Amino acid sequence: MSKSDVETRAEHARSFLAAADLVLDLGQDAGVVSVNNLIGSLAVLAGIAAADAICGSALGERAAGENHQEAVALLRRVSAVGDNSAAQLKRLLDVKTTTQYSPVLLGDGKATQLLSIARRLVGAMDAQLRI
Repeated sequence: MSKSDVETRAEHARSFLAAADLVLDLGQDAGVVSVNNLIGSLAVLAGIAAADAICGSALGERAAGENHQEAVALLRRVSAVGDNSAAQLKRLLDVKTTTQYSPVLLGDGKATQLLSIARRLVGAMDAQLRI
């Protein structure tokens, strides 16, 4: 990944997170029926984009295959001792299908948890990009 690619994925991560916050604050008033699933989906997308930016910055590459576990393995190569970014990404990826394709509706607690995980990954991304 080029520096420009990294910056673009970082902006995507921040934008997905900002969109999730807007849905959290205004979604029901705007008529969004499945607010929690949308928040969860945006959290997953923010986490993936943040992982791409972290890996792109540190390694010059990102996982681009169909197997999302490759992204977890790549992020694990970057993560510092005590940094649980790879585990956090795995938690988001584990619910990707549920948030984006399943008729199962997420509860408020699960949506809040996913949003919190995404915030941590975006924070880790911002820290990596300051290095």
